[in-house]
Amino acid sequence: MYTEPKVNNSSNFNHHNIVATERVKKLLLQSIDTLEEILKNQQLPAQERATVALKILEMTGLLSQQNNPSPATLVSEAQQQLNELQTNNLGTRFSTKAPPKIQVKPNFLSADYVEIPNLLLPEDNQKAIEEAIEKRDQYIESTTTTKADKYRQSYVLFSQYFPELSALIQSKVLETLPEVLTKLNFRPFEISEIEVQLTAHNDGCYYKIHNDAGSEKTASRELTYVYYFYQEPKAFSGGELRIYDTELKSGGAITHQNYKTITPANNSIVFFNSRCRHEVMPVVCPSKAFEHSRFTVNGWIRRLVS
Repeated sequence: MYTEPKVNNSSNFNHHNIVATERVKKLLLQSIDTLEEILKNQQLPAQERATVALKILEMTGLLSQQNNPSPATLVSEAQQQLNELQTNNLGTRFSTKAPPKIQVKPNFLSADYVEIPNLLLPEDNQKAIEEAIEKRDQYIESTTTTKADKYRQSYVLFSQYFPELSALIQSKVLETLPEVLTKLNFRPFEISEIEVQLTAHNDGCYYKIHNDAGSEKTASRELTYVYYFYQEPKAFSGGELRIYDTELKSGGAITHQNYKTITPANNSIVFFNSRCRHEVMPVVCPSKAFEHSRFTVNGWIRRLVS
């Protein structure tokens, strides 16, 4: 007769029980290490840090207990240890009281900018001036996205009319962008487009306070750039770029009184946050000759919207 071999189930059970226990201990130790790293973060609210501390004490109790008490007992004991910590002048660190309500600060943008001189080689700068003057008949009067009356006066030439200069400025913008982002403390972003246009400001031209990312169509603009160039000696005055501290609130932009002023310098480029409110001060050009204008190749770096 065939006799089925006996299996020592008790031995197998004990083996698996030991392995499981060791795994649990290892997991607990790893979890405690992780929680301790979190606890070191002084920026966490007191209540959150107290919760982390309580969890560490609870898990430490699980490791040290031999009689496997119930979880409720462990938590009770951990709470008691927590209270002792509070009594020993550590209460401010591990306070379990609800933290005071913190008022959310508005999104505030300071009037920061980056200015880079001598962007182009002298011969490329001169070529840009000559091209801007040659195409005077192809400019159109500038407008605003809001179609506001008497808010902006200047003349615009779109990039298809100066493709080589447009491509050159775009390449220079990309070349200098890492430096610009660092100086502006600006988080890198994936670029979808670098917009380009050529603008001429002559006598009496201006652009009142606005920002460049204030509408649904312009919301993906992250950085504004302005490349200045003109004939020398300079035949105009004014035309400064004024950038204001700006508060973003309730879907709008509030202009603060503090501002920074950038005087146009031939062959220089300026970068700033497109959400900052800014304006172009009135230009005075006594000759009124187009060739004496304040020229810019300006545009916007757009982020990719998924």
